[in-house]
Amino acid sequence: GIARHYFVPVDFSKEGQNILDIEDELSIAFPKDFMEFYRETGFGFLCADDSGKKGHYRVFAPGELLDLYFEPEDEDGEDLYITFRMRAWENLEENHLLAFCTFGDEDSLIYVGVNDGAVYYLSAARKIAESLYDFLALLDEEADYFIK
Repeated sequence: GIARHYFVPVDFSKEGQNILDIEDELSIAFPKDFMEFYRETGFGFLCADDSGKKGHYRVFAPGELLDLYFEPEDEDGEDLYITFRMRAWENLEENHLLAFCTFGDEDSLIYVGVNDGAVYYLSAARKIAESLYDFLALLDEEADYFIK
């Protein structure tokens, strides 16, 4: 259930423009399920209280997604997202997959299909759920189910 997860509501007065910018800059529309998820649930951590899991699941806020795909303006800071960004762009351009969640510490990303709304791990070759809601239900049964 939702108690296992830690979410912050999306403040659409602040984040709405980020979503429009992302859609505009990436020339995509957010999958319906994903927008609904942002509206109803928000962003944050999945399986937050599960100590046995392999990695932490961090669902990006819209502003963080913007930073993932487009380097932040800060010139002095090092780019923490560089390897994530290259993979994210590759998967978006080649497979129409939108990154929405990090998994673990080894630059792994979980994606939602822009066209099919399915959930993928690492690449189009690894579909792990038919929809975002299926993914959450499967995670509720067993964290890390897709890497077993």
